Amino acid sequence: ALADPTRLSIVDALAKSAPEALCQCELLPLFDMSQPALAKHLKVLVTAGVLGSERRGTWAYYFVLPDALKEIKSWLP
Repeated sequence: ALADPTRLSIVDALAKSAPEALCQCELLPLFDMSQPALAKHLKVLVTAGVLGSERRGTWAYYFVLPDALKEIKSWLP
């Protein structure tokens, strides 16, 4: 899931916002893509266990899962 540069950028943006979760509508302006394309990337990251999501009313908010973040950091030099 993290081999895609766009997904890596999404994780980076969410990690920088931690501990706050971000709504997809807050992420969309950061990337040059359509809402459905961003939704697909987010779904892949959630399915892979990198991101978590929670519903707040009609909006979904995304955040990096703490264990996933620890593992990602362990890969970096």
